[in-house]
Amino acid sequence: MKKTCQANGIELAYQEQGQGEAVVLLHGFCGSSAYWEYIIPELERDYRVLAPDLRGHGDSAVSVGTYSMDLFAEDIKQMLDALDISEATLLGHSLGGYVTPAFAEKYSDRLKAFGLIHSTGLPDAESARASRRRRR
Repeated sequence: MKKTCQANGIELAYQEQGQGEAVVLLHGFCGSSAYWEYIIPELERDYRVLAPDLRGHGDSAVSVGTYSMDLFAEDIKQMLDALDISEATLLGHSLGGYVTPAFAEKYSDRLKAFGLIHSTGLPDAESARASRRRRR
């Protein structure tokens, strides 16, 4: 069952399981916390696992305007604040892997560790952007 909290003026939905050090799982574009359904039971044995639906995804609210990596990172920071979590490990898949380094850059004091899954900390190469434009 999902819970919600307020983050940057929207309702952010998230799953929470387990106890211990916080691990935040960030899904990819057009995904939701459901992406982690097989991972959460393994991690919750030893960790407090938080799997939010990023803004505009899953059961989280949709907002008007640009969704930047910094905005997603701020949402995660505000979720941690609401849950009184001072430090967390972030694991980001795809889009979540772009949010993770944005969080690390802005809130390094709140980050214990991070990992990227099918993602990169580097910006898209021009060839990748050109390929996306051709597909439109």
